[in-house]
Amino acid sequence: MRKTADGDNEDMEDLDKMTAALDAEKLKESEKLAEKIEEAMEEQELNREVDMEVTSQYVQLSLKGALLFDSGSSELKAEAQPVMDKLGLILERYADSVIEIEGHTDNVPIHSARFANNNELSSARALSVFDYFIDTTSLDPAMIKHSGRGEYVPVADNTSPEGRAKNRRVEIKIYHTLSSY
Repeated sequence: MRKTADGDNEDMEDLDKMTAALDAEKLKESEKLAEKIEEAMEEQELNREVDMEVTSQYVQLSLKGALLFDSGSSELKAEAQPVMDKLGLILERYADSVIEIEGHTDNVPIHSARFANNNELSSARALSVFDYFIDTTSLDPAMIKHSGRGEYVPVADNTSPEGRAKNRRVEIKIYHTLSSY
């Protein structure tokens, strides 16, 4: 390892520069993917139902839980199927990418005959979305991950009804080729 006269590590500086360059390339790749997905969402008229977020690893599509499920249920609503079908067409364009489906809940405790807690509910919802796409698209199940995140990754404050509604959601992450899942 080389050291400069003042004790700085030149190798660490080089590594930092390479890491920053790789992160910039990953973000550029995500932005290209997001552009294509945004065009497809406009074609399918999904902009009102689906929110999109971009990171250096993936493009994330978020769907409101109320659009997809009744309270406390993991069964997809019939009125959600047209949205899911359009989304499935978009996802098929990225069938070579790893796709991750995450279910999220608010922090209001649930205990029903079917679900002991929010973890089980969020997992069942992610699995319902996964099953729907497997049944209605040509997506390869080996390229799709699904998980329940329960109440543990909120996007809003759980103290208001509006905040809890935002936290009840399903997120679909489409990873690009430079991602490290």
